[in-house]
Amino acid sequence: MDPSHTAAGPGPDQILEMLRRGRGVLRAEAILCTIGGMAAVIFPVFASQGIELLLGVLCVVIGVLGILRSLAGGAEHRATTFGSAVLIGVLGALLLIWPFEGLEAITLVLAIGSLARGIADLTGFPHRSVVAPGMQVFSGLAGIAVGGLLLWWYPGDVTWAPGLLFGIQLIFVGMTLWALCAAVGSPVASPPDLDTAA
Repeated sequence: MDPSHTAAGPGPDQILEMLRRGRGVLRAEAILCTIGGMAAVIFPVFASQGIELLLGVLCVVIGVLGILRSLAGGAEHRATTFGSAVLIGVLGALLLIWPFEGLEAITLVLAIGSLARGIADLTGFPHRSVVAPGMQVFSGLAGIAVGGLLLWWYPGDVTWAPGLLFGIQLIFVGMTLWALCAAVGSPVASPPDLDTAA
């Protein structure tokens, strides 16, 4: 067992090293989030419809797979798995049959999710970022603002707000990832060698 790891988890040095090893993935994720967020901001109605359609299809697929798994005996609690899969599949079908009503529900979920994520980032719960704490606080404030605006404009915002605010959130996630890339890419100053200095 690595002695540098404590019971509370890896320390700041270990976190920095893990981020350095995955810097290429971080950069790719930052690029995708930034481009995707800008596209959603420019075309918010299409983004809203895309989110709703994607969720509907995902729920239907997950529901069908869950039903097949429970029928094939690949679930520990077959009745519970079957019931949950049916509910998820029905939810997906409803999203596809009534897209406008689905957007209303998605807008509420986005609002609540943005508020919860914003409060978590602002308070540092469950973890305060050791690499970019300032960006985490900024992202938290943005999330709270996004959630508040969604609720303030509801329900007149359901056709464009989910896509627009999803895009804004993606851009902020991309900015956070860019900050992490920059932080882990800058060289760490090594302490002076006291033996040679003496």
